Amino acid sequence: MASGVEDWDRGLQISGVFIILGVSALGAMLPVACKHVSWLNVSPWLLTLGKFFGAGVILATAFVHMLGGAIETLKDDCLDGRMGDFDNWPGLLAMFAVLAMHLIEHVLTTTYLGNSNANVSDRDLEQMPSHNAMTLAEPRHSNDEEEDEEEKRDVTPANKTLMIPSHMHGFIDMDRRRKHLSTYILELGIALHSVIVGMTLAVTGGTEFKTLLAAISFHQFFEGVALGTRISELQFARRALLLGLFNAMVFAVTTPLGQTIGIGIRQGFAPRSPSSLIVMGVLDSLSAGILIYSAIVNLLVEEFAAPAFRSSSRKARIACFVAMYAGCAGMSIIGKWA
Repeated sequence: MASGVEDWDRGLQISGVFIILGVSALGAMLPVACKHVSWLNVSPWLLTLGKFFGAGVILATAFVHMLGGAIETLKDDCLDGRMGDFDNWPGLLAMFAVLAMHLIEHVLTTTYLGNSNANVSDRDLEQMPSHNAMTLAEPRHSNDEEEDEEEKRDVTPANKTLMIPSHMHGFIDMDRRRKHLSTYILELGIALHSVIVGMTLAVTGGTEFKTLLAAISFHQFFEGVALGTRISELQFARRALLLGLFNAMVFAVTTPLGQTIGIGIRQGFAPRSPSSLIVMGVLDSLSAGILIYSAIVNLLVEEFAAPAFRSSSRKARIACFVAMYAGCAGMSIIGKWA
């Protein structure tokens, strides 16, 4: 038995590692496999709804589970004033994590995408063809002087036509790279949080472990669907299925990794000691901030602003909103027990 942890069952904990690995892998790999394996007849629309449902799950996990748990932990009577007179540590640490994620994304975006064309928006991509079509539709003047000027500039309608695919290719390539980077940042944020969750689960015993295992399994599956759907939308130059499954598997192993670490440190873990409470409270706060940023910036804002979403039917958009709200509601209800 772990020191200070009641009813800690080694066999049950090891089983929990494989359960979490299985549901995480299933959630993350299913959208990738459905994209590239022809005989899997799962509706893309169903996966889209799962993505928005998963976004709601992630958001509720951040606010209800992680941040709520951090507040409870850092206000525990066993701390006996060790956190000072400042009562808002969880909110402060979560804000710090949000700012850190924003800084990381800015640095990576500047490095990976560069400064030129970094601000190309989806609206630019949508308007580019129509703008060029209008340019080509402009009437040609028969004035000799104007024709001479065009020859001097070597700008002919044929040249303009050749320039359009070149410009569009540049914009499309930039958009593709931006989606790759955004997805990897989302996966980074979720991975950091998942390791912390795994450690928490591994040092939990008794009936609380079973309840927490069920809640985390639900969370990991739909979080995996949300991330896996984003991964399936990435365009790889070659071996798209293998690279997609590899990225999905990286997510799948993070929580089991945290569980393995937790099982390894359990002997010296006393859940109600001041040091343990501070460590868990700080980690939960940082994890909440990471998930808040990932859910809002990389999922809600980006997905709801995407041209494909804006151009879809009114019923489809309503269904996506309902799916997201249902994910928030479902994970919030589970917060009553875990």
